Amino acid sequence: MFSAFRTTYALAALIGVACVPAGPLRAQFIDDQQRQAQCELNAIGNTRSRLAVDWIRTACNRLAIDEGFLLNESNRRFHTCLLRYLSGVQSDGAASQVINSCRTAYPP
Repeated sequence: MFSAFRTTYALAALIGVACVPAGPLRAQFIDDQQRQAQCELNAIGNTRSRLAVDWIRTACNRLAIDEGFLLNESNRRFHTCLLRYLSGVQSDGAASQVINSCRTAYPP
């Protein structure tokens, strides 16, 4: 049983290493992660709503990492709206209202 655990652990480590880009791509990956982390630090603050935190993380991911690939101007404004107005939200009900308002103002 111990051998199976060790084999599984080694396999997981190899897969993890294989998934990390090399060279310039790796540097870009780290820069993207840093931008996303900074975005989350700036926006989450004293937010207590789990729903708000989840949407903030998604918005930061879209703006920091997917920006050049997937976002058109409407999507960018939608995610920016989420970051601006979800920051500090205390309840899931309030977060839901903010999300719906951003969606109405800036349909993705």
